[in-house]
Amino acid sequence: MTDFSVLASQQFDIEILVEHRLNMWKEIFPEKAGDIENSREATRSWITAKLRQKLLIPFVASASDGSLAGSGCLLIKEDQPRPTSKSVYNPYLMSMFTEKQFRNQGVATTITREAMNWCRQHGFDRITLHASSAGRHLYEKLGFEQTNEMRLFL
Repeated sequence: MTDFSVLASQQFDIEILVEHRLNMWKEIFPEKAGDIENSREATRSWITAKLRQKLLIPFVASASDGSLAGSGCLLIKEDQPRPTSKSVYNPYLMSMFTEKQFRNQGVATTITREAMNWCRQHGFDRITLHASSAGRHLYEKLGFEQTNEMRLFL
């Protein structure tokens, strides 16, 4: 098994974050690859803005040989006050992507643990995410619990 190091991303990683986010969507919705590719500039602009606002905390994983292995981000979202949380700001884990040659080697687990540690260090008491069917087992293994959420496309 390869050892991976995870660092909080800087501006130079924007293209990595864009590519990984688009690749994530292409794997979830392969039939929409054209639409996903057409969202590249909007995705880049959104990531750039959230980084500048310090509302997007990226994590980039590298293998011991320096190869890019994967990435993920925390989006700090404002929510309504809840009696179950001490803050109206809550981290949302998103854009998790592992390069194919590094899958099933612990990259996503390493990124998620780093994100969890970052949240603890910054005083957050919970993390939310939407798991794909491929990722659900990983998050459950790390202690995440399924919640009830519904959606309506208009």
